[in-house]
Amino acid sequence: MQPAKSLTRFLPTLFVIGTVIYLFTDPQGAAVAFKWAFEAIVTGAQQFAEFIKAIRQ
Repeated sequence: MQPAKSLTRFLPTLFVIGTVIYLFTDPQGAAVAFKWAFEAIVTGAQQFAEFIKAIRQ
């Protein structure tokens, strides 16, 4: 197996493990981080939708 291929398979697992550890060690900080990430995703999606509308007109 190529190192790059195994690394790309392992990174999502590493992210999930880190997230779970963070959730259990600092629940309030994790809640703030998840809220910030959710708001960033929603804002980005809204801006992308406005961009698509502007292009179509």
